[in-house]
Amino acid sequence: MDVKEEFTRRKSEANGIPPAFQHLHARAVDADAVARGLREDNDRLRERVAVYAQVIHELRTELDRHTDNSTQRSPVRRLPAHRIVPNL
Repeated sequence: MDVKEEFTRRKSEANGIPPAFQHLHARAVDADAVARGLREDNDRLRERVAVYAQVIHELRTELDRHTDNSTQRSPVRRLPAHRIVPNL
């Protein structure tokens, strides 16, 4: 086997990444996989929060409807209008 063939074989085995950088490439691939998983988790959590917000809205609407029809004052108090954004 000549030098050119050996070089070509090693290059294809390394996916074109020099040996000195292969460990960094592997870490980057792992980090991409972790980031993809975190984005998927974040999407699921955002969907869940949206469902919870809808349920809360519906419950509050129902409670207000019942309260408007009775003389009792609702024990539920409104939250401040500003939006609280948790650190994610």
